[in-house]
Amino acid sequence: MHEPERMGTQPILKLLVTFALPSIAGMVANALYNIVDRMFVGLIVGPEGLAAISLCFSFMLFNMAVCLLFGVGASPLMSIALGGNDRPRAERILGTTATSVFVAACSIALFSAWKLDFILRLSGAGETLLEPAREYLEIILWGIPFSALAFTLNFCIRAEGRPAFAMGTQMLGAFSNIVLDAVFIIYLDMGIAGAAWGTIISQGIAAVWVLSFYFRRLGVLRFRAKHLTPRLSLLGSTLPLGLSPFLTEMSFTFFFILFNRALAFYGGDLAVSAMGAFMGWDSLLFMPVIGIGEAAQTLFAYNYGARFMKRILEILKWALILASVYFICSALSVTFWAEKMLRLFTADAELLNMAAAGARISYAGVLFVGIALIGISFFQGLGKAKICLFLNLARQLLFLIPALWFLPKIWGLSGVWYCFPAMDIGGGTLALCFLLWAYKRLGLDLFEDRRENQGEDRREGSSA
Repeated sequence: MHEPERMGTQPILKLLVTFALPSIAGMVANALYNIVDRMFVGLIVGPEGLAAISLCFSFMLFNMAVCLLFGVGASPLMSIALGGNDRPRAERILGTTATSVFVAACSIALFSAWKLDFILRLSGAGETLLEPAREYLEIILWGIPFSALAFTLNFCIRAEGRPAFAMGTQMLGAFSNIVLDAVFIIYLDMGIAGAAWGTIISQGIAAVWVLSFYFRRLGVLRFRAKHLTPRLSLLGSTLPLGLSPFLTEMSFTFFFILFNRALAFYGGDLAVSAMGAFMGWDSLLFMPVIGIGEAAQTLFAYNYGARFMKRILEILKWALILASVYFICSALSVTFWAEKMLRLFTADAELLNMAAAGARISYAGVLFVGIALIGISFFQGLGKAKICLFLNLARQLLFLIPALWFLPKIWGLSGVWYCFPAMDIGGGTLALCFLLWAYKRLGLDLFEDRRENQGEDRREGSSA
């Protein structure tokens, strides 16, 4: 059975698991970059080093947002071109995207090097943390062009139907980072600088691996000199498609700047360190559900095109069940074993207690996150871009930012941590309302004029 056809025939649960596992593996590997740095620095350098890395997290999110703008925007247009046997157009998009993201990354690195102290102070760095944060970030800047190429071109490789190779890129970079961090921090005693060097070298390895996909001709597309000059007309087509994830990631960047500043104001440098320890686990605990959402999105899209409405509802049901069960297990793990989990990042008793207390508060509403993430994937699969953008931004702008303004004034440091459940419960409830609305209108005017010619629609969906 051909790959597209099985998305409309095989059992839903089997499909979800089959599609989600590669995505989850790649995301977990990508999360290990951040986790490994926090782990080695927290245990060996200490709370000050952990806080310094945490202050740089918003800058990392900003760079990821730029990569999403180019990568997410280029990927679907490349797939459409390949599906239409228009290989030259796909190669023009590839060349324009690669050159543009590399130039953008170099520009970001140069500007950040010029305004380094301003960026760190904006993120909440005081006099104590400014020096170690500067030591870490000024090295990381050298790797920004390589990480941008690796991250963005992975979307292009997926557009050729090679997700396994893309997953391998992430795993290669992550495990290289583990080995290099151990060498630089433990054996060479380079401290926080060692973590930074380990990260950028592993990013360089990942970039070489990605480029080898094209130079070894493992796919159908090639880098051609005539296509490496960016074309504004192509950027005008790709960038709008990447705008939604870009704005979402930028909102997170803005949030973490505010969050770090609030932590520093109400709890000092130790609270920023606690956030660093918590985010190490938090990024890992969220990845599997994001993988489930990506898998479900693909299945939603195929079955929507094929007009298999009952299967869409079945996919939605199982995706919500899997996400909810996973987050229940995550919440129970944090509730009962937070201290043991956080010992991976610190041995400092005071920091451990503060981070554990914050983690338990933060996970109070995590069950609602599954509804929010799967809801967003549902509407993405149905092509409802405006709803997706609204749901993504609403979590931060409607629920998180107001909570960050009011709750710390009431409960101090605990109020900062309570902002997480405020965002989760608010965003999940809003997504649930939209899902119930969609459920009632499924097959009717939510899908406008797609009721006619069902047999033709199914053939188009099968060839998508």
